[in-house]
Amino acid sequence: MNDYEVGGPELGAIHRKANDKKYFCYFTGFLEGILASGDIEAGEVEPLLLQCVEFVENVGDEDAFEIVEDFKADILEAASLADAIEYRLREIDLECERSALNRFLGFSAAIACDDRITLLEAQQVIAFANEFPSVLNDIGVRAVVSCCLDALEDGEIDPIESSAICASITRIVGDSYADTGVSALGSVPVFEEEKIELIEDGTSFVLTGNFSISPRRIIEEAIIENGGIVAKSPSKKTDFVVVASEASRDWVQTHKGTKIIKAIKLREELGRPRFVSEFQLLKILNL
Repeated sequence: MNDYEVGGPELGAIHRKANDKKYFCYFTGFLEGILASGDIEAGEVEPLLLQCVEFVENVGDEDAFEIVEDFKADILEAASLADAIEYRLREIDLECERSALNRFLGFSAAIACDDRITLLEAQQVIAFANEFPSVLNDIGVRAVVSCCLDALEDGEIDPIESSAICASITRIVGDSYADTGVSALGSVPVFEEEKIELIEDGTSFVLTGNFSISPRRIIEEAIIENGGIVAKSPSKKTDFVVVASEASRDWVQTHKGTKIIKAIKLREELGRPRFVSEFQLLKILNL
């Protein structure tokens, strides 16, 4: 068997290396976001620890392990996070657009984890975008930055503006810890979902993410049996992109894969494809 075939050891090693880099950048950004207000806020301690535990279990991140140990020893402080960030940034290619975007996603997840955005946090969002303008190529990031700019016009962040910024962040990283009680890592962005009552003959679907029913072929066959078409990648002919409830570890970004990125660009140009949740599709298919 060719090592670069799906399931081959060489391809698996490439995916692991890419994921390690992706998550390293995301967690670095998360730590930056925790300190965006200048200190570790009370409401950020639990989500920080939960994120650290998840990284220890799934990625084996040494900094995450040390943060948990510091908390257990009652010596966790902002200075230790700042030291970890400084060290980690030396390991990141700051010119890499993907790395910058994954850092921004982690940063955003952190400032929204307590469901409250401070004035300094909003200012740091704008500063991040100014330092790494490539992140603005993402429509969701542009919305977050725009929301922060609007909120800062009067020099303060009121509760309504804070909620609006949190909502815009939810659209790119999923629900926050304050909403779910679990880490945002592994969740999917929140899209404006279209209603679909039935599958008409010739309706084209693209599936992305980790579905609750496995293998995915079961869902694909059910779509075809109902007259639909399943494509591997979004195109101008795609009607719906079905987003699973769980993110894929092989996505280009921590919360988006190439299918979602391409679908968003097509939607900006053509008004389609439309996004549908896994739950809605499975309900129609009686799965």
